Amino acid sequence: MKKRKAGIFSLFLVLMLALSSCGEDPTYYQIDGSYEGLPVAVFEIEDYGTVKAVLFENDAPKAVENFISLAESGYYDGLTFHRVISDFMIQSGDPSGDGTGGESIYGEKFEDEFSNNLYHFYGALSMANSGKDSNGSQFFIVQSHNGADYTGSYFDELISGNKKSVKERVQSDLAYYRQYGYSDSQLESVEDQLTAYYEKQNTGRTKKYDTEVMNYYAQNGGTPYLDGKHTVFGQVIEGMEIVDKIADVTVDDNDKPVNDIVITSVTIER
Repeated sequence: MKKRKAGIFSLFLVLMLALSSCGEDPTYYQIDGSYEGLPVAVFEIEDYGTVKAVLFENDAPKAVENFISLAESGYYDGLTFHRVISDFMIQSGDPSGDGTGGESIYGEKFEDEFSNNLYHFYGALSMANSGKDSNGSQFFIVQSHNGADYTGSYFDELISGNKKSVKERVQSDLAYYRQYGYSDSQLESVEDQLTAYYEKQNTGRTKKYDTEVMNYYAQNGGTPYLDGKHTVFGQVIEGMEIVDKIADVTVDDNDKPVNDIVITSVTIER
């Protein structure tokens, strides 16, 4: 009988520990700067200098493994930043140089990895994609640094919008097309296209934002509307002035720099 009580008590402790661990506060690496033991990607950019980004292998293991393996194979060496939008982001990782190419080490597109620990703050390193679970080799660095509009009400509206169903999103968009005089037959075609588009996309983050995260966005900038849509897997820790400089270059109508911005090499420090 005593052994049975001891066993029940032990099980109770295990359950309590499990429940308590589920309620632990998230670890905000990007806010705390707790990067010890994590790998660091070193980007050498021709005529610009060095940018370093820590890689969050615990929260985005597949994305980090993919990036490190590609980097160590020389995959990124010689590639350009093919898409640059000031106060938004700079994008690279496509051998074709136009945003249509690239591949992962897994032989196919791989799934998204969303973490409550990671956000699209200014300087975040994130996977480019074309919808749900469509990650390959392309990545971008968040360059938006104006957080003045990121108030509590902004995040409330963002979450509310993210929670909309595909049907609600489509109907909301169709209202704009009706205003421009689209016929019923045209609206049917647009509705089909919009439905296919939204069914393919991630909805975005639908959970409450902690005060600490909202304040950090407000103070440092970023792109919170990409949370839950793209996989954050790193954070620039050195060289953001170079990212800012690249973001200011002259681009064409496709947001491609008029003069190529070349990644000489990407190496990994452990």
